[in-house]
Amino acid sequence: MAHAWKAKPDEVPLASLVRREERQAEAAPAPGNRPMSTDVAMNLQRSAGNQAVSRLVSSGPSGRAHPVQRASPAELDHTAGQAVPPKKTKDHEIDDAGDVRLNPLWVPLGEFSGRDLDNSPEGAKWQYAVTEDGEISLGSEDVASLIPRAQLDRLLAGMRTKQPGMTADDLSGGLENMGHPTIAAHFDQVTGRTTHNPKGRVSGELYRIGGVWTLNDKSGRFMAEKVRGKPQPEDLERWLSGVAQRIGRQTRRRINYQIMKHS
Repeated sequence: MAHAWKAKPDEVPLASLVRREERQAEAAPAPGNRPMSTDVAMNLQRSAGNQAVSRLVSSGPSGRAHPVQRASPAELDHTAGQAVPPKKTKDHEIDDAGDVRLNPLWVPLGEFSGRDLDNSPEGAKWQYAVTEDGEISLGSEDVASLIPRAQLDRLLAGMRTKQPGMTADDLSGGLENMGHPTIAAHFDQVTGRTTHNPKGRVSGELYRIGGVWTLNDKSGRFMAEKVRGKPQPEDLERWLSGVAQRIGRQTRRRINYQIMKHS
């Protein structure tokens, strides 16, 4: 049974992500020579990248920025698997500068809430990835499963105020099929841009099974035998149970896990 709790005032539901992009679309300048179907992802990438850099550093006594202290690589290897490059990064997941695009629904676990899960429609599918530095990020390559059709229509209407020729397919092309490399994004602390070919640790899907949110190890990019080999069952149990516990603590919801790709 899911645990009941009162949402904090600063927590916002998933729908706010769409509203934010609607506002960005209305205020965005006319596009240049970039394909219009990529503008949605590019807008989100710029804003989220800059915010991510702000979270990655903190001010020390001298006033200088210092990286946040994290677990050692050896500790992370044990708790979440080795950081490996993706088996493949697809062409549409790479921007004009050769960097990995940011998933349109990318969100760090620290900003994810139980309301995001509760407000996800039936059939919704999230993806998660443990990044090289041990953080958990979430996103989806199936945005339509998470955002109601009416909200996508409003987003399209907002985009059309600047790009009158945009079609539903154009919008879909900028939002869908952005896989795990776009979720395990690593940000340059100076520019806020994502870097090429980010490494990921244990990764997979998060969706409802019998009304209970359940995560697995299904990632063809970071869990493929070609890049990860054949993990031992006890390692997979440790990695997945650790991720389930962390997401459960953050969302205050019951999170189950199941081994699928390497079962």
